Formats: sequence, C-alpha cells, structure tokens
Amino acid sequence: MRAAACLACVLLLAAALPAAAAGEGDPGQYVVHWFNGDGAEVYFAGEYKGTITDTELVVAVDPAAPPAREYTVWRGERLMYTGFIEKAPAAGETIDLFPQRYQIEPPAPGAGVNETGWYLFYRSDGEEVSIDSTFVGVVEGGTLRVAVNTTLPPPKEFVCRNKDRGTMSRHQLPPLPPPGGTVHVYTSVQPAPHFSVSVTPPASSPAETSPTPLPGFGAAVTAAGLLVAARYLRKR
Repeated sequence: MRAAACLACVLLLAAALPAAAAGEGDPGQYVVHWFNGDGAEVYFAGEYKGTITDTELVVAVDPAAPPAREYTVWRGERLMYTGFIEKAPAAGETIDLFPQRYQIEPPAPGAGVNETGWYLFYRSDGEEVSIDSTFVGVVEGGTLRVAVNTTLPPPKEFVCRNKDRGTMSRHQLPPLPPPGGTVHVYTSVQPAPHFSVSVTPPASSPAETSPTPLPGFGAAVTAAGLLVAARYLRKR
C-alpha cells in the first residue's frame, strides 16, 4: 500500500507539470500550404527551404537568423507565388501560411513614397493584359508589373488574352495598393479548402489551440494530493 501511495504522489506531480513544457525548447515553425500540386520549391527570403509534398512543407525557424519577410513558390524557373509573413513563430509555435488570391505588400521601411502603387500580375508568358479596356502590357518571365495612381478611383477588372492559344479570361481587380506598395495578383492559385477567397485563413486552426489552465489550479491539486498521501502514510 505504501508503494501505491508513493506512485499516487508521482502521478500527481507529473499531472501538475504544464503539458506544453515538453515543447518549450523546440524552435517555432511555419507550414507552407500549396494546393496546386507537389514538386514546387519554397524559398524564404531567397533561401531554399524544401519542396512541397502532399500539399505542404514544414519550415523550421532558426532563432539566430533575422525573421523572413516573404516567401516564394517556384516551379522550375517560373515564379508561381509570393507570400508575405506578418510574424515569426514563438518557441514551439506553428504558423500556417496559405496561398491567397492576392497579397498586399506595403512599401519597404524607409522607402520614398508618393501616390504611385503597383499591381504585379502572375500569368503565363506572352499574355496581354488590359485594365478596364486599356492595354497595360505583356507578361514576361511569369509577371507583369503595372503602375497605378492610388489617388484615382480604383479600376474594376483586368482581362488576359493569349493570342497564340486563342484564349481570354476576365477577372475582378483587388483593391488599390497602398501608396508605394504592391498588390500581387494571382488567378491560378487554389486557396485553402473551405475558406472564402476574400477571407484570410487564421494563423492557426482552433484544433491546434489548447485551453490554458487557471493559474495555481494544478499546484493546488498537487498539494491536496500530497497531503492525503502523507496522512495515509502516518496512519500506516
């Protein structure tokens, strides 16, 4: 019986330790989600991090390195996507990065800013792009950068034409970029399943969060258990 009482004390002490303590020393990580097929390569601030497998890639964070501001997804020599990172994960934290239909890139800190902003379209080479029936350029190297006046009313749509293939597609434009900023516009990425195009997926899903115990509750339970065990041993 004495052994059973000692075992109860050990179990109570173990229960009082926070469940998250085991992961406190682990580095944080990002999970890059990409639903356009496996094999795409992922870079953080120009540094290769790995290849998409089963629609995702886990990227561990180096605490000694400066936080990355953006990540890119490449397929061969073609830039498929540029995403922007708002925060770095804390130790043991996971941040999910989902592709979206458009990404807003603010101007770089300290950059000169005026009323000009840019749309950066990601399309196939050779496509002609028009904004509200005005021709603005031809896609080269997978992108087309178009300057816009951010003080004017926003344009409504853009049209992409491929004369060689005889195809045309019409798309609604996202909001105007901020002054000095860029809106990255995609028409071929697949956002996260079950999320609306216009809604940014949360950094972590509810299933990944766990309730935080009330302060002092675990210690109180442990103390009560030890007191009961001590009284039992004295009676023996």
